[in-house]
Amino acid sequence: MLAGRLPMAYNCGMRFRTGLLVGLAIGYYYGAKAGRERYQQIDHYLAQVRQTDAYRDLRDRVGDLVDDGISRSRGLVDDRVFGGLSPESTDGPGPFTGDPTLN
Repeated sequence: MLAGRLPMAYNCGMRFRTGLLVGLAIGYYYGAKAGRERYQQIDHYLAQVRQTDAYRDLRDRVGDLVDDGISRSRGLVDDRVFGGLSPESTDGPGPFTGDPTLN
């Protein structure tokens, strides 16, 4: 070890990014090697799956969950930032003006 240098620490974030990039590069290489014919075959299978009732039901349930999560998040933001009053609300101290981070 050289004087004044620290041993190299384990860098989880950088290792993840490197692994992700290597994985994407390998996937791209093998995907390009498979060619257009394989792409069309996979696309045909996916089109068949999208036409099933099970897929449509799952898509609708996931969409409902996302919509529910968005409305809950908006409610939490309204409660935390605006004290339960949405910025469009007419009852309360008045319209929201200014930057809430300056309080």
